[in-house]
Amino acid sequence: MAGSSEVTLECIANARPLEELRVSWKRNGVTLTRGLRSFGRRLTISTPTSADTGDFGRRLTISTPTSADTTEYVCEAALAGSTAEPARAKAFLSITEPPYFTAEPKSRIVVEVEETVDMACEAMGAPLPRLQWYKDAVPLSQLQDPRYRLLPGGLRIERLRPRDSGIFQCFASNEGGEVQTSTYLDVTNVAPAFTQLPADTTVTDGMTATLRCEVSGAPRPAITWRRGSHVLASGSVRIPRFMLLESGGLQISPVFIQDAGTYTCYAANTEGSLNASATLTVWNRTSIVTPPEDRVVIKGTTATLRCGATHDPRVSLRYVWRKDDVVLAPPSSSRIVVEPDGSLLISQTWSGDIGDYTCEIVSEGGSDSRTARLEVIDSALRSAPTVPSALAFVTLPACPRLRVTMLSVCLRSELQQKAEMRSASIGGCSGSDSNI
Repeated sequence: MAGSSEVTLECIANARPLEELRVSWKRNGVTLTRGLRSFGRRLTISTPTSADTGDFGRRLTISTPTSADTTEYVCEAALAGSTAEPARAKAFLSITEPPYFTAEPKSRIVVEVEETVDMACEAMGAPLPRLQWYKDAVPLSQLQDPRYRLLPGGLRIERLRPRDSGIFQCFASNEGGEVQTSTYLDVTNVAPAFTQLPADTTVTDGMTATLRCEVSGAPRPAITWRRGSHVLASGSVRIPRFMLLESGGLQISPVFIQDAGTYTCYAANTEGSLNASATLTVWNRTSIVTPPEDRVVIKGTTATLRCGATHDPRVSLRYVWRKDDVVLAPPSSSRIVVEPDGSLLISQTWSGDIGDYTCEIVSEGGSDSRTARLEVIDSALRSAPTVPSALAFVTLPACPRLRVTMLSVCLRSELQQKAEMRSASIGGCSGSDSNI
């Protein structure tokens, strides 16, 4: 057994002449040396003596044996100078080592209700000891509680309850003996306490609002959210748009203007209760109500692109204009001005101003954008076209003596054509026949 002062193996052999007999020892195939420290142990082989004593190195002594000495030992006997195969004998040495702890729990463990606790218990020995847990002198196998789990490093108890308080013992045993260690588990109740207070929150109409409320305590406190005397969310109350989060917070989705107000988080368990409030502010969403429209202007004139928006009076607006997705910088050009109402004024227009213009409104109440097309044409195209696109012959029945032939141009509108024809008709009635 491990812990003993020494172990002696003896090998008795017979041969003639007896004084030529030699005995040697091997461990795991390695020859042992007389009187020297081998394998971390003091291994002593008796010194050969005369035939009268009859020893011849037949004894192997291991001082202070441990489980590491458990293995096979071989004794070989042969005559000195002989070429014959030596005689062999084998023996397996088993060392039993009593168990001892390599990890133990604290003498007292204090944990809150609903928490998880780990109690350490690890042991070594030869053979490897078997561990067994008891609670108040009752084997855990008899309790049949699924919250109690045996792990390689000890015992784990989940979702602690007050009845889990008690003395827990860990026994380690093998053929060499038995040892035990113990701890007292104290499962306590704790009054609620805020770990994250509700904070004032501001959101935009139509978005999602989250009011935080994190509480500690044992047993776990029940959370209830109220607005005034109305319960909005709790473990048993659920109202559309109002959700009680696992963390204890309140989520409102989507938020409406009428949701603005004061909200209170209540927390309670068997040890007490407490509450805290926060204010929810809801802004009107910013949106463009007068978007810019496609425009066609004559070169050299001023183009105006409007961009009117509605917004919450508590927030400020910032207008950003882009031309073909490139931000315009009005201070860099005296021709381009952004009015206080967001309108974009472009003076002395030319062909380089042609493009898509986007008005974007940025604010804490949200953002919005709209796009319009600006075209710039040469004034000569409206007054004196050089290439007619079509010829139209029109007879005016109101004045039989007058036949007017008009050249219609693609840039003239139909309304302008009719107006000109009406003037020609009136003038012809007072004079002689004319061709225009």
